[in-house]
This record gives sequence, structure tokens and C-alpha cells, in this order.
Amino acid sequence: MRFKAVAAAAVFAVGLAGASQAADVNEQGARDLLGNLTHFLPDDLVKSGFIAVTPAGGHYEVTYDLQKLFDKLNVTGFDITGLKPLMALATPQDSGLWNIEGNNAIDVTARSKPGSGPDVEFRYALASSSFAGVFDPAIHYVRSMDVKGSGITLATKTTDNGVQKNDIAIDGASYTLSSSSSGEPDKLDLQMTGGLQSFYDKISSDTATFGELKIGAIDFKANATKLPLKALNEILRFISDHKDTKTLSDSESAALKALLQNAMPLAGSLEEAVSAKDLSVTTPLGNGGLQQMDYSFKVAGPASAMNADFGMRAEKLTLASGLVPQDYVAFIPDAAELQMQLPNLNFTALMDVLQQTDFNNPGGTAPMDDKLQRAMFPDGTMTINFPKISAVSGLYDIEASGSMRGWLNEKDRVSVKMTVLARDLDKTIAAVQNAAKTEPDLNQMSFGLMMAKGFAKTDPDGRSRWDVSIADDESVTINGQVIK
Repeated sequence: MRFKAVAAAAVFAVGLAGASQAADVNEQGARDLLGNLTHFLPDDLVKSGFIAVTPAGGHYEVTYDLQKLFDKLNVTGFDITGLKPLMALATPQDSGLWNIEGNNAIDVTARSKPGSGPDVEFRYALASSSFAGVFDPAIHYVRSMDVKGSGITLATKTTDNGVQKNDIAIDGASYTLSSSSSGEPDKLDLQMTGGLQSFYDKISSDTATFGELKIGAIDFKANATKLPLKALNEILRFISDHKDTKTLSDSESAALKALLQNAMPLAGSLEEAVSAKDLSVTTPLGNGGLQQMDYSFKVAGPASAMNADFGMRAEKLTLASGLVPQDYVAFIPDAAELQMQLPNLNFTALMDVLQQTDFNNPGGTAPMDDKLQRAMFPDGTMTINFPKISAVSGLYDIEASGSMRGWLNEKDRVSVKMTVLARDLDKTIAAVQNAAKTEPDLNQMSFGLMMAKGFAKTDPDGRSRWDVSIADDESVTINGQVIK
């Protein structure tokens, strides 16, 4: 919902960029707006009339007739019902900004026609959806936007080799975007928040349920700084204007490179965090769940040495014995966390490659991906840092950190440096040995833990410590002792 609703609103907004900015609403303004809304579309779609703009009072009514669109696309093999025109309003302001808004309900069903293959039925419905925002033609983007949807349904049904159904329901979803000046011309800092409530997915047949997934809520927040929104839209417009051009002239290639240069760097920083709460999975084999799962992503730093950070954390994982042998259930972590980082990503070097590229023959004498790879990693290696890897339960408490270096042209050549810390190691060993009495497969783990204990050092806080180094020649050192 979040991406589809925002994308639809964004496409509508971009069309305002070249329309008349005067607050007067008239027929010429309607024609200008229609031309901009359809600028990126193929001519045959434009001629279908599925987009129409009409001046009405102090605003323009923009209508999207989906039936005309599907008729023009000549979708065969399906009967589609419920297609109703969608409407949005665009109101020019004396300031040059545009107020945009829309409020629509959707309930569309597509059924395969007899004889066209397996019987398939698809339904997508929104009991209500709305968006409202402010668009700025000067930067070709929205200054603010609020998107909401409720009563969201997505259902599929097939009768190929038995009846199979997938039914998804979401109580509600929302998205809010706000912006502020980044301090640089034609660039914005964006802040985004949103989420959905009560997600439910059921996979079944006419006689049985194969699985159910429930999520109490999903929340997200994101921000981006110094986005060159106008420059990016100018690149899209250039591509659209030259969509039928097979070979770019020297001047056109130079113009495209100038547009790309103007858009760099693509952002000063990007950051996103997603949190899902109260997850549960039901299957015939057993049930499972998570109290919370968090995901994070961040890119920041100078363009010549940006760091990309990833993070995941899970809390209160539960799995039924049908999915995990009973003796293993006690070893399921109460909390687990993974943090990864790709350091020193040189996006300036990527821009240098693009500036030297012949767009009529982008591969040149070497594949483009090889050129980009050499630019990003000039020494032929890539490093991945692990600031934190941890797992905690009533039987163990383990934490690790370190880094791994790999050679891009030698897939089997790697080196690793890690520090591993474990609290109450004797308690963990005892638990594994006890479980091994009924699960012989755990004997190997018990033996490995006993060996590890022999190499361990003890930190002042009582934790066992291993400083592990694996060289690219596969030699291993643990706490200074070489292992053969």
C-alpha cells in the first residue's frame, strides 16, 4: 500500500512541474497540465484518453479512466470488473505551489476467461484511500504529502491442480512526508513516517488451511538529506525525450553527462528503520512467532568514502516442537542481533566512470559492471565489518565483532578477524551435554565447545574471549596460538 499509493501520487505530482504556475484555472492550463501528466507515456496510451483534465472552479479535476487504459492495453484472457475512474484535484496557488488531493475507493476483480488456461481470480480492494500534499514545480517534487488507506484486501484463487487461495487483509496504512531546505539550491531534506495496522495473510484450499501470517503492526521512519530532486527529474525527462533515439549525438551525450554530474551525489545521507510487532505464523507442522523484529539501513559520509550500515534485531522468538525438535527449543535465542557495514564506498569514482562512458556503447572494451567494480574497489578487495553479532537466551550469551575481507577476482580467498565473547560458558556446555543424551547430533557441538574452552581467555568481567584470525592462506590463529 505504502509504495503503490505514494507512487501514484508522485506520478500525478510530477506532471505539475511544467504546467502553468498561475493561480488562474482555465482551458489552456488544463491542456498544459494534461501534456505534462502524459509526457512520459507512449503516444498510443495518450490518445486513448484514459487521463483527462478539466477546469472546475478554482482547481483542475484530473481523471484516470482505468477501463480505457485496460482496453488500450488489450488485456486478453481476463474479464476485469469494478474498474471505475479515479479522480484527483490540483489547485494552483499564487505562491507558485500546487495543492494536490485525492479520495478514492477501489474494488477490482479479474477472472481468467474459460479456455484461456488455469482458472485464476484476483481481487484488489481499498475501502477508502486518500492523499493530500503540496507540490513545488521549482524542484519538481512534493514539499509535503499525507497518504492513508483502510480496508485493504488482496485475494487470489487458482483452480489449477486443486483450489489454492491466498487472502491478505490490512486494516489500515498511512504515510506522511515532510521536507525542509537542505541549504543547497534545488535540494531538499526529506522526513518520512508511516506504517500499517493488522496485517493478515492466509494460504488455503477449499478444505484446509496451509498457513497463516499475522502482524500486529509495522512502523517505519526514514530520512534523506540533500536530495537533488530537480536534477533527477531532469534526467528522467531527458530519457523520456530520447526514448525513441537509437544513437545519441555527441552533444546529446554531453548533455546527459552534464545532467548526471549535476545530480551527484544522489544524497548526503539516507536512513530507514522498520519495526514489526507481534508476528505469528501458524502451519500444520507447528506455530511460531516473534514479539518484535527491527531492521535498519543507513548510508552516510563523504561521497568518496560513504559507509553503508545494515542492522537486524529479533526479540522473543518462539517455535513449536513440530518445527524444532524438543531438545533444541531451549536453545532458541530470546534476542538476536546482526549489524553489518560496507565501509569506504567511493561513489565519486562511479561518477568518473559514467563521465568516461560512451552511452552508445556503454560496455566498451570491458563490461560496465567490471568498470564500476574496479572504480569502487580499486585494490580488488571488499571489506565487510561486523560491529555486532549477538544471541542471548537462558542458556547462553554470545557476542562477536570483527571484519571480513574478500578478493573480488579470487572467490575462495578471504581473511577474517573476529573477537568472540561468551558469558557463563560452563552453563552452556552443561546444557548441551544434557541435551546430547537424547539428541546424539549435539555431541559434536559439545566436543567443539570443550575445545573452544581450552583456547579461551577470561576478560575482567568474567566472559570467555577468543580473538580469532583467519589469514587468506587459510591459517588460523586463536588468542595468538596458531591452529594447524
